[in-house]
Amino acid sequence: MNESQEHRFAEILFEQFTLENLPDFQSAYYQTEDEIQRLARFRKALSKLRWHIRHSLAGRQREVIELILAGKTEREIASLLGVTQQVVHIYKQRAINKLRSRF
Repeated sequence: MNESQEHRFAEILFEQFTLENLPDFQSAYYQTEDEIQRLARFRKALSKLRWHIRHSLAGRQREVIELILAGKTEREIASLLGVTQQVVHIYKQRAINKLRSRF
């Protein structure tokens, strides 16, 4: 058997193996039932968190949390709101404590 024939034979074996085992391969988009349920719980918790951010926090606490979620640092938030960084930290801690008590 020459090199060309060996190469072709290897391709046929690979194709046969792939076709025989195709049902065992999972798509990148395939999700198990556990993954689907975990994602549903995560979405429900995220929705609950968003609701509590909008309805359970005081105005400044909500502003600080929303800016943190937007990627701002405490220093940047302090500058935006015209307060000290320590005040921003206090707002953040009080908001977090309030949200923890809701969960």
